[in-house]
Amino acid sequence: VSEGVETFENIFDKINYTNNANQKEKYEQDLKKEIKKLQRLRDQIKTWLSSNDIKDKRALLDNRKLIE
Repeated sequence: VSEGVETFENIFDKINYTNNANQKEKYEQDLKKEIKKLQRLRDQIKTWLSSNDIKDKRALLDNRKLIE
C-alpha cells in the first residue's frame, strides 16, 4: 500500500511540474491507473477487516486510512 501511495504522489508531482500537454495527459492516465489499483487494495482491506479470521486489524486500518 505504501508503495502505491508513493507512486501516486510521484505521478501527481510530475503532473504539477510539467508544461508539456502530451506528457501531462500521459501522467494523468498513469494517475488514473494508480488510483484504480489503490481503490482495489482499499476494497480488499475492507473485506479483510470484516473477516473474523483476522485478530489484529490495526495495520489494516492504518493502510486503509493511508489510501483514503
